[in-house]
Amino acid sequence: DSICQIGHYSGTTWGDIQASFYAEYSVPSVSLNEETTYRFDSITIIMSPSGSYLGDTISTPQHIYMHKLTSNMALDKDGYLYNTTSYPYEATPFATLTFKNQPVKKKKLELRLPDEFGQELLGLMKDQSIYFRSQDYFRSYLKGIAFVPDKADKCISGFGVSDSSMYIKLYYSQIASSTTNMSTVFTPSSTLKYNKTVQDRSNSILADIVPGSNNALSSNKTEHQAVVQGMVGNYVKIEFPHLNNLLLQGDMVTIESAMLYLYPIDGTYDTEMPLPSSLSMYTLDDSNVAQEAITDSYGTSVQDGSLVSDKSVANGTYYTFDITSFLQDNLGTFGMNRQNLMLMLPNSEFSTTLNGVTFGDQNREHNKLKLVVLYKIYNE
Repeated sequence: DSICQIGHYSGTTWGDIQASFYAEYSVPSVSLNEETTYRFDSITIIMSPSGSYLGDTISTPQHIYMHKLTSNMALDKDGYLYNTTSYPYEATPFATLTFKNQPVKKKKLELRLPDEFGQELLGLMKDQSIYFRSQDYFRSYLKGIAFVPDKADKCISGFGVSDSSMYIKLYYSQIASSTTNMSTVFTPSSTLKYNKTVQDRSNSILADIVPGSNNALSSNKTEHQAVVQGMVGNYVKIEFPHLNNLLLQGDMVTIESAMLYLYPIDGTYDTEMPLPSSLSMYTLDDSNVAQEAITDSYGTSVQDGSLVSDKSVANGTYYTFDITSFLQDNLGTFGMNRQNLMLMLPNSEFSTTLNGVTFGDQNREHNKLKLVVLYKIYNE
């Protein structure tokens, strides 16, 4: 919840995705003098791009609608908010943000909000309203804000959420013998905020997927494609059902090395859909519970996929993992003792971005994955 994603994106691979952000705002500590004259200047929201995005952020402006919540947010009994949580908000937005984001440059945005909103806040501050005496009072006045995307937009943008991003700034002047410029900041809550991400897969290759750790959808049913994506919870399970066939090659067989090459499918990535710079891979037990991260041959460093990108040659873009130790440990095992692999975005991105990558399986004509195994055969 230190990063929010807001926007809309639709495609035949990943489906239709709508990302909204909900936040309560904190009451500022401010005290204005009743006998002093104050003049409203403006009110804005400051948004700092996180650097992540999905879709075309350049061609057309992005639109975000700000709605006031009609009920207060609250953590559930376990102390969490989820992306499936819903809170009602006013049907008519009180503000519309229109902008062109520059996520790569991370250029900060300061967008003006309606004067009426700012004048109302300044009036309450000047009157020393009870709403500004505590957070409990303030949240009864402003229950929170829902940042909702325009369904006609074709991009999703990520923004930081902190005291320096997604905050509202009220500008005003103190009028006395001289004019003094002043401002008051309303920051998003440190706890009552969350991303709401809705994915409609009905018109995508993932139409038949069912949520749940035991409901894997075979790549044979997805046009021989497998999808890893953050925030919507997609990860890839990689199985090696014929591994023990190696044991038939001789009286004794040992695996000396094993490299797994994963190729993103041509046309599923570009500047609008950038590839993740790294991936994470874990072992899975028979119950699909993640266990240990795949490390280097020394067991000291976690592998990140080692992305290679060479557009000058066919299949020049790929991720590679050294899975020698994994296959050595699993050679000769079967049933509940056999492990599988789990491929996903790193934890830091899995819950904060919608970045993803689409791979081909072993039956695809182009961009199909490749496992290169070097083994030794011993015969009496």
